[in-house]
Amino acid sequence: MTDKKDFTPQEYEIIIKELMKENEVLKKRIAELESRDQTYKVQPEPEIEPIKQQKEIVISESIFSQDVVPLEMGKGKILQGVSRRECPKCGNNNKPLIREILDKTHLICDYPRMYGKKYHCGECGVEWRVPIEM
Repeated sequence: MTDKKDFTPQEYEIIIKELMKENEVLKKRIAELESRDQTYKVQPEPEIEPIKQQKEIVISESIFSQDVVPLEMGKGKILQGVSRRECPKCGNNNKPLIREILDKTHLICDYPRMYGKKYHCGECGVEWRVPIEM
């Protein structure tokens, strides 16, 4: 059995004073945390400018360099890549995002009619062709 001791009135006053001091300290801490929370909420988010899309127009023949083959005038360009499974622009090598397309601008054989292939990246949208080694 434990002995239960009743507190005297002076001991109750001491306990009450300690609890009041602790209460004041906790109130100050709450005010401090609320002010810190307000400073984080006030910070504005940075403004993001919309991306301006520019249409590339072929004006001179300088665009027809060694690494670029014309697809059709005004429609775009086909890069020349080293691998058919890796995008030469962004380096994407995820198989489901690389599409193989029939390239009717690249005629391989007249009869039977056979066309080359070009590849399209699903991430950056660039098209490229792998050169044929003979």
